[in-house]
Formats: sequence, structure tokens, C-alpha cells
Amino acid sequence: MDEPHKSRAAFVVFKVHAANAAYYLLRVNRKWKDLNLLGGHEKGRDRGNLQKAARRELWEEVPSLRKIDNIELEPLTRIVQYGPIHSLSQNRNTEYELQFFLVKLEKLPELSAMTGTRSKNVLVPESDLLKRDRIRVSGLIDLLDKTFPGGLSAIPFSSDESLASSRDMKRDQLQFALK
Repeated sequence: MDEPHKSRAAFVVFKVHAANAAYYLLRVNRKWKDLNLLGGHEKGRDRGNLQKAARRELWEEVPSLRKIDNIELEPLTRIVQYGPIHSLSQNRNTEYELQFFLVKLEKLPELSAMTGTRSKNVLVPESDLLKRDRIRVSGLIDLLDKTFPGGLSAIPFSSDESLASSRDMKRDQLQFALK
């Protein structure tokens, strides 16, 4: 049997309080018809630093955050082994070393700057991630739920500020359809 491909990746958890509930900013992957955390594979320019990879991926996937000076990325987990699993993008078995980081902000950006018709990002209620009867999510969300002490519901919010109290937020901004 072939030795699995090895890959390192960093993922960003962006958890906010909105409409009296906890929401996660997730990325839609229409090709695989699932939702995943922001983040991805480490590249050479990250110089072996998964926190740098996480920041780079965050800026790539939520470009509006580049304008914010005081973004902190706080490690949520140690480096975790995952796999080997079949990678759809690599089309081969892959063994991952990955780490999860929490985005920490004093003030939340506008919701429309993080999501919207041109973005692949959506806000998903934590309750939907825990029930799994409405949406299809990446196995990495299960891994985070099992790895972080207390699971997803124990993960702190990215900011003390609430989207609902700080913005004139419409309920339909929190809805999405995975087509």
C-alpha cells in the first residue's frame, strides 16, 4: 500500500454572537457541497509556521479583515494529527498535521464585509453544526468539536461585541442555501 501524502494546514475559527445565538463564519465549497472552517494548507512562504498560514488564509478568504490592525489569532488546539483520509483535492490518501486558531477582535467588521453574494462565506448557527440534520459540514468541524475541551459550544466568541446589538442586521443575512 502506498504511503499517504503528508500535508500541514491551519484553520481559523470565527465565532460571533448574533440574534441571540452563536454563529460560525464558514466557507462554502460548492464543488464538494459542504461547509468548512476558514483556512487551508501551509505554503512555503509561511516558513513552517501554522499561525502565519492561518493569518494568510484568513486574509485571502475574508479580505476586508486586512484593514483591521488588531486581529489576534489565539491557538485553540495543539497540532493535531488527522487521517490518513482520502483527499478530494489531492485524489489520494493524505495524513494531515493541523491546528485550529480563534480570531480575536475588539470590534466586529460589518457583516456584509464578511459574507454576501460574491463571497463564499456564510454565518451558520452553532445549533446547526451540532445537530447536522440541515447541512453538510467538513469532517474538520467534527475534529474540532472532539479536540477542543467542551466541544464547539465551549469555544469563546471572537469578540465581546454582538452583531445583533452593533448592527442593523436583517434575519435573512444569517440564512444561506448550499446549491
